[in-house]
Amino acid sequence: MAGLEELKPGGLLRADAEGVPICLARLESGEVHAINDICSHEEVELSDGDLQGTEVECPAHGSRFSVLTGEADGFPAEESVATYPVTVDGDDIYVEV
Repeated sequence: MAGLEELKPGGLLRADAEGVPICLARLESGEVHAINDICSHEEVELSDGDLQGTEVECPAHGSRFSVLTGEADGFPAEESVATYPVTVDGDDIYVEV
């Protein structure tokens, strides 16, 4: 799906898994997480935002989403986004949707 070399610690990357838009997030610790890439407030790609700790901040209105749970933590978004299981095998990142 994606390569680990494309996703630096503290970074975000847009990917598609079986037609589902995915926001990959790599924490500073190296852990990789996957959430739905579309903000639940508006049709904005979260992967264009910023990763702050374990939260992705939407670039449009500043809503934040946990990459661990998908939970919305910051107005105006009130609905969570989906999370997906991630497997890292060598340099390959796989997301199960």
